[in-house]
Amino acid sequence: MNGINFDAVEQTAKAISEDRSLKMRNWKAQIKWESGVVNKLHIRDFDPITMDEPAPLGGTDTGANPVEMLIGTAGSCFAITFEVLASQQGITLDDVVVDVEGDLNAAVFLGIEEGDGGILDPIITLKATTSAPKEQVEEIAKVALQKSPVLASMKTELRLEIV
Repeated sequence: MNGINFDAVEQTAKAISEDRSLKMRNWKAQIKWESGVVNKLHIRDFDPITMDEPAPLGGTDTGANPVEMLIGTAGSCFAITFEVLASQQGITLDDVVVDVEGDLNAAVFLGIEEGDGGILDPIITLKATTSAPKEQVEEIAKVALQKSPVLASMKTELRLEIV
C-alpha cells in the first residue's frame, strides 16, 4: 500500500514476536571533522553528508547545519510514521508534505546569555491529500507524534563518553 513493503514489515514483526531478543537494533553514525566547522556525517554505506554552519556562525555554508538536520530528521520521521500508520489503515496517500520550523537563540549558543539553547517553539505542519476524511488524518497524525522514534528520542537524556 502506498509503496510500503508491508511483507517485510510483517516478517520483521513476526520474527520479533517469536524472538524478543531481535527487538533491539543498533543504529550508528560517525561524524568526521574536515576543517573549521565543516564535518562529514557518515551513515552506513551512503555518501557522506556535509554538515556546516552559515557564515555568520563561523562556517562556509557548504551544507546544512545540525539544527536544520535535526528538524529535518524529526519531520522526516514524523512523515514516515504518519505514512505507515495511514497505509496500515488502508488509506490512499496522494501527497504528503511536512514542514518543520523552530527558533534557536543564537545568544545562548554564543555564550552571550543563559537560557534554553535548544530548539524553541517547534512546529510541524502536515499537508496530506488522502482518501481519508480530515478527522481521521488528524487522529493518525496525533498517533504519529507519539510513535515517531526520532521525536521520542528528542526527549531522552543523552549519555556522553569520552575515549
